[in-house]
Amino acid sequence: MDNNYIPTAYDEKIQSRDLNILKTALPYMNGSHQKEILMLIKSLELKKSLELVNNSESSLSIMSAESPMENTLNMLNDIRQFCNEREQEHIDLMINLFSMFSTCGTMFSS
Repeated sequence: MDNNYIPTAYDEKIQSRDLNILKTALPYMNGSHQKEILMLIKSLELKKSLELVNNSESSLSIMSAESPMENTLNMLNDIRQFCNEREQEHIDLMINLFSMFSTCGTMFSS
């Protein structure tokens, strides 16, 4: 189990106290009950996920009036925290490339 678990914005939106109680109790149940409760947990998470994407007021989108390039950089920075060291180096390279292209685009669009 990863001791450095960081919930995503999506996880924070669909998790609830009730789901956490069910998940905590799951290892203490026998096999047949575990399967039933696991299916209940996943069904509730799916239901909450569908409600989330169908409800425009609680949308997952954090995009604002920022440019697509800024959104891409923000997304890469958010993803980076879930990566191992080698993957972080690759993301850093992509971030640097996007930043460089953005700077060049700004310089030559004037």
